[in-house]
Amino acid sequence: MNDAQVSPDRRVVSHTFRVRYAETDAMGIAHHSSYVIWFEMGRTEFMRAHGFTYRSLEEAGVLLPVLELSVRYFQAAKYDDELRISTWLDEFSRTRIKLAYSVTRISDERLLAEAYTLHTFMGPEGRPLRITHHPEAWEKLRHMADQ
Repeated sequence: MNDAQVSPDRRVVSHTFRVRYAETDAMGIAHHSSYVIWFEMGRTEFMRAHGFTYRSLEEAGVLLPVLELSVRYFQAAKYDDELRISTWLDEFSRTRIKLAYSVTRISDERLLAEAYTLHTFMGPEGRPLRITHHPEAWEKLRHMADQ
């Protein structure tokens, strides 16, 4: 079930999973904070589908802290719902990357939430950097943006 699916043009990467009990409240409804973890899952699988990982970026000296997160919730996810997180690149520059997400319940194709995260590129010392100063990472990210 945890297989990422890539759209033919590689712009959207989807990943399926089930809502775990620990992600819900006493009523079996997924807590709003769980979505942030799901967005991270989507982001990780999006990068992996494009041939690199967070780990490889970090090993190259590039970190991706979140600058901004925006979420619109439409309907609740519940314990054991099978969900699809779809992720795509919304914006990309030498200093920032913005990814967008949708969370859909598979059983009825109901859109549960939409979101985006805005990230900056930062070095291990905690200072912002231009991704172009890391040619290998720049090429991988640029290739992802061009697809």
